[in-house]
Amino acid sequence: MIKDILGNEGYIDGIFMIKQATEAVSNSGSHYLALTLQDVSGTIDAKKWSIDPGDLEIAIAGALIRVQGMSSVYRGHPQLKINELDAVDESEVDLSKYIPVAPTPLDQMKKTLQEYIDMIQDKDLHDITENVIKEHYAAYTTYPAAVTVHHAYVGGLLFHSLSICSQAIKVQEQYSYLSRDYLIAGSLLHDIGKTKELSAAKAPSYTSEGNLLGHISIGAMIVYEAGIKMNMDKEKLDVLVHMILAHHGEYEFGSPKLPATAEAYVLHSLDDLDAKLECLRLAYDKTMEGDFTGKIVWMENSNFYKPKKLS
Repeated sequence: MIKDILGNEGYIDGIFMIKQATEAVSNSGSHYLALTLQDVSGTIDAKKWSIDPGDLEIAIAGALIRVQGMSSVYRGHPQLKINELDAVDESEVDLSKYIPVAPTPLDQMKKTLQEYIDMIQDKDLHDITENVIKEHYAAYTTYPAAVTVHHAYVGGLLFHSLSICSQAIKVQEQYSYLSRDYLIAGSLLHDIGKTKELSAAKAPSYTSEGNLLGHISIGAMIVYEAGIKMNMDKEKLDVLVHMILAHHGEYEFGSPKLPATAEAYVLHSLDDLDAKLECLRLAYDKTMEGDFTGKIVWMENSNFYKPKKLS
């Protein structure tokens, strides 16, 4: 397991799933493989400094490979130097050991999802939330929230949405002038476009629709069309769609509108916080206590210190 490799140095002979694979070029001009390997315990960066015939056909995202090589720690960060890699037939292994899933069981998340939907008192907002999620239920409950950035595991989209919803409810309890109904509906629907932007639950890629339109535009269209179909009150629909359009908070981050309601601002803030803390968790998983993480692109390219555990 990758968790057993982290922090240790020595010979490695194991089976892993490829999360990312890139053919890169070194400063000397030679080609090499840069991989991110995963199992349910975590991820690790790996490099194969020489590309042998057949390597590029084997080293693709979502594939299982057997790796022989050496693990080491460089500046506090574990890494793997691959000497040999071979393809592994999925039928020969237990896939559940290699595909990361949400930390909360799916059945429990589905139950919580329905509980949140049932908390929405406004009929229009309740019905559109329930109808849209029902229409995209299979993808909504199994897809990751992203390909690589945050909550990139089976069930990650649902886990992320429920996390934001839970936080939004607590914020509304502190700031009672906020609408709990809008916050719940917006939290659960803000990333619904990812059911079309991404291709699959396991080792997803971006669809043509996703690359051309992006999940914010796709999600806004899904919800707007559903609202028109059910003759939803126009202001309620506009306010809800605005929350989806504005949830990235800034034009340069893909939102065509800036938050213009209190609920839209809360949704953006919680979405940003939840995604960044997940990125930090992943970086901490690869960092020894008492060391700094590598630069985290999505957190101002900063290095974060991982304190030693308190006694």
